[in-house]
Amino acid sequence: MFSNNDKISPSQIANVLVLMMLGTGILTLPRTLTEAAATDWWIVLIIGGLGITLIAIAQAYIVKSFPGKSYMEIISATLSKPVAYIYIIFLVLFLIILNGFLVRILAEVVKMFLLLATPLEVIILSLLLVIVYLVRQGIEALGRLAELLLPIILVLSLVLVALTIGNSDYTNLLPVFQISFTDVVKALPVVLFSFLGFEFVLIFGTYVNKTNELTKYTGGAVLVILFLYIILNLATILTFGTVQITHLIWPTLSLFKTIEFPGLFIENVEALVMALWVIIVFMSIAPVLLAKVVLLTDLIKGKEFNYLALPLIPLIYFVSLVGDNLAEAYMLLDMFTLYAATIVAFIFPTLILIAMLVKKKLKREGSTSE
Repeated sequence: MFSNNDKISPSQIANVLVLMMLGTGILTLPRTLTEAAATDWWIVLIIGGLGITLIAIAQAYIVKSFPGKSYMEIISATLSKPVAYIYIIFLVLFLIILNGFLVRILAEVVKMFLLLATPLEVIILSLLLVIVYLVRQGIEALGRLAELLLPIILVLSLVLVALTIGNSDYTNLLPVFQISFTDVVKALPVVLFSFLGFEFVLIFGTYVNKTNELTKYTGGAVLVILFLYIILNLATILTFGTVQITHLIWPTLSLFKTIEFPGLFIENVEALVMALWVIIVFMSIAPVLLAKVVLLTDLIKGKEFNYLALPLIPLIYFVSLVGDNLAEAYMLLDMFTLYAATIVAFIFPTLILIAMLVKKKLKREGSTSE
């Protein structure tokens, strides 16, 4: 399907998944998590993160059980071909809408901080054309780019967080263990949706050259995100406290604005943070477009995918124009992911896993009886 660019290593897919999970939510997670759990945010984050780790490993296990099979072939083998066709169509539509909202958010922020005089429509089209170019290079190019960018992003992020320590107030962590079990359960969706992106292992896992290592690297990718989220949320809470955070639109960006370090080689830290964020979101949008192209190619039984990337741009562009402003775009994205992403990331993969395990059990019982 991708000519010579059709294989990536387990570490490369892990890098892609990490960047997809970071996405747009990294700017708002401290606020939404604090609103849901106050000073006990860390309890909810750890429980949710470990839960997602197990779910991601289970989904990687599905791919591992069908080496070389595409997502559509896996669904056909477990839930029947008609179900596979219907679900893949639904999934492509879901990804088109998701792509549109993500591009809109990225374009709005770029316009707000970097390109004030540039029309939003021009920014959106420019971003989409660059993304199409990357997607047309195949999954190997995407994996290599993620492998190059992720270490740089992680190191710079940790350095920037370390520079905020001087503003810390450790009393902001108190009181602890105030949250009830019921409140933990209510707050978990905030955490679960902040890890969205791990489920793409079901689509891209077929291109991993060593599927026997897929579960380990997929679980590791989620744990990397969990560690980064804990560090960022901790630094934000220590700096602002739970009350002030709830009044900040982008607490993570506000955190880095507080950096004051005499002699720092970069005067405008905010520009560096925005550049990092743009790279992160770009690398979370490109795999979504690639996933659509892969699924459509499977759906029509095509041999090459290059010609499918560009025709999707008008659809994504029109979706990206829905909503009057950034706040409305975020609201629509949250509403959309609450329902559709629950099916895509949790419910349907669970049905596949159950069907797969039942068929394996029946097969073993059949061979034993013979």
